[in-house]
Amino acid sequence: MKEELIPICSWCKKIRLHDESWEQIEQYLTNEGFGVFTHSMCPDCADKIFEKKLYLESYQNICKAISSSISLDEVLNLVVTNVVKVMSVKASMLRLLNKETQKLEVAAHYGLSEKYVNKGPVDYDKSIEDALTGKAVSIYDIMSDSDSKYRAEADGEGIRSILSIPVKFKKEVIGALRMYTAEPVKYKDEDLKFMAAIAEQAAIAIVNARTFENTVSRAREYLRVFYEVSSAVSSALNLDELLNLIVQKIPGEMRLKGAAIRFLDEKGIRLDIVASHGLSEKYLNKGPVDMDTGIKELLKQGPIVIYDVGSDSRVLYPKEADEEGIGSMLTLAIEGRNRKLIGILRLFSDRPRHFSEEDIVFSASLAHMCGLAIENARMYDQLKSDGLMMMNMLTGRLKKD
Repeated sequence: MKEELIPICSWCKKIRLHDESWEQIEQYLTNEGFGVFTHSMCPDCADKIFEKKLYLESYQNICKAISSSISLDEVLNLVVTNVVKVMSVKASMLRLLNKETQKLEVAAHYGLSEKYVNKGPVDYDKSIEDALTGKAVSIYDIMSDSDSKYRAEADGEGIRSILSIPVKFKKEVIGALRMYTAEPVKYKDEDLKFMAAIAEQAAIAIVNARTFENTVSRAREYLRVFYEVSSAVSSALNLDELLNLIVQKIPGEMRLKGAAIRFLDEKGIRLDIVASHGLSEKYLNKGPVDMDTGIKELLKQGPIVIYDVGSDSRVLYPKEADEEGIGSMLTLAIEGRNRKLIGILRLFSDRPRHFSEEDIVFSASLAHMCGLAIENARMYDQLKSDGLMMMNMLTGRLKKD
């Protein structure tokens, strides 16, 4: 008997009938007399579906936990503790890459003794090197792995398997997430994909927490300096001391090369240097800086930000700036009452730099302080002069009487 070829869809498993219509395979077999079909799930498929559901729920819970915190330490600890709980492993450790030393430093750990954690430095050994290139690296049994650097310490800690996952933010590797088990384990592709997804979320949370903490820390320092300068403005009458305080404080807080303050002369044409920090005498005396160079018009539009002094036509002395090692420049107006221009505050970076809105607001507030200080000092000088004049007048009258 010649067997008939039965066309079946390789994707949905429907059967093509003689009239070119398509029918579910169960219905086709029922019509052919094979019986009525019911639907169930085999153990292998059930395990896979359950496993995927478990991974999805665990992934959502971990993401929710680590994204709900803005504290870097809390984020790091949430990552390692949740990995241990979800994966049912012995321990977990998160190491972050120190860019200066090129070493992976312990950032957080769970389930490990301090002795094992502090066993020694972890450089780019083969396991870590592979992990940091973007691969998930699994050591099935560390006792039989000749490349493992700390086999004796792992044996003492009761560790047999180690899984290393790169922690990457975008394309940059910022660390490695490690998972430890007490028995040799051969990880499945689903495990590796799940851990890679957790590491990716951890990287995002770590970068966000770092950014937040850096921003808060910088804002706190800016506020401290602002308070220090404002206190000096309200209490000190020595203008030179106050101006020198400002040009010294700003570079330190903003990590700049230097700063300078220039005042308009009596004719309102030339900008004369009155205070500076971090700049050579040669650069300060490079030549005149006049208002007719367009500075006044530019300042009407707001702070003047020059990202690259070597290629910006607004720079008056590009050659001298290059010799001084200046990359970027920020110029802010110093104004008195009725927004009358008194001078400029100029900040210098030793490399091209994008000044943030926070940097500009902070600098502008100190430029405003300069304006207040100048007005206060001038009022004080005027009052002192008027007082002396009055004293002389009274003394003269007394002598006549």
